Amino acid sequence: MSQGAAIFDTSIVIDWLRDRPQAVVELGLYNQHYISRVTWMEVLAGEPALTRPHVAQLIAVFKIVEIDFRIALAAAEIRHQSRIKLLDAIILATARTQAMLLVTRNSKDFPAGTPGVRIPYQVN
Repeated sequence: MSQGAAIFDTSIVIDWLRDRPQAVVELGLYNQHYISRVTWMEVLAGEPALTRPHVAQLIAVFKIVEIDFRIALAAAEIRHQSRIKLLDAIILATARTQAMLLVTRNSKDFPAGTPGVRIPYQVN
């Protein structure tokens, strides 16, 4: 049964692009798929220029949440309180300001128990 909307972190999007079964299953749990503009940038920055247009088309299935003042302010507060890396703070702030779950496998930057964060699987 599908749930509502979720924001997907870079790690999940990259796994989905690589057709990792856990990521495919995880995306299938949600009716609406969002990413932060930061995730969009991180995914494309990791691609060679030759494949970047194709990958941009693939990730166009995700709705992009642009960084606005509310997100920036929330990210600054998260960064101040937790010392999380700024880009990760922006991604988390994006999810929180949109009242959505953040789905990631990045347990290093988003430790278990972080409110509003789901870590569905790990890759060794």
